[in-house]
Amino acid sequence: MWFNEEQASTDCIGGDGMATEYTREQQAFSRECIQEGLFLLMEDQPLDEITVSAISQRSGISRMGFYRNYKSKQDVLDDYFSSQMDHLIDQLADIEPLNAEHIIPRYFEFVRDHSARFRLAIVSGGDQILHDAFARTVGKFFDKNVKRPWFTGTYAEFWQSFVTSGLYAVTVRWIGEDFTTPIPVLTSVVAHLAAQPPRDISDVAINSTAKED
Repeated sequence: MWFNEEQASTDCIGGDGMATEYTREQQAFSRECIQEGLFLLMEDQPLDEITVSAISQRSGISRMGFYRNYKSKQDVLDDYFSSQMDHLIDQLADIEPLNAEHIIPRYFEFVRDHSARFRLAIVSGGDQILHDAFARTVGKFFDKNVKRPWFTGTYAEFWQSFVTSGLYAVTVRWIGEDFTTPIPVLTSVVAHLAAQPPRDISDVAINSTAKED
């Protein structure tokens, strides 16, 4: 179940209580409040100009409570996007059959449905944080679900970097054009990008770390 942004806004913002007892439930609620407060501030100013004090005031969580949960405002964004992407990856892993034609449309539907905060991160200066969380999560998905003889070692590492960067660039452009391009077109592009195995190269050559002369 996805984080309910409207409900969190109602529950968190403007509250007069400070989190004092840190049970798991309270800590999760505090983190949601901090995240909501930061995103609301990002609607009006760049990430670099937002202070922890401002986040604390907007979220209703004390500075001490903030630092019990996060090291920095960048850490807040990383936690939010990593968590959301992890939920997506868990859902994708349940798809049968697990192939590009089924996975990619679901991914773009997720991006479209949660685009407000993706867009905020991109335009407010948090795009590198979004990219890093995205790359880690997609990398975990590849590691867990791509089981092919050639997908190992150095080749797999560079393949992941290439595909992840390409998918992220397509995602950012699609958000920027306000989702004009139909999802079936994007599915075709990304499936072609991600489905190319090495050709006419031995396993030894693929994963060799030796430098060429």
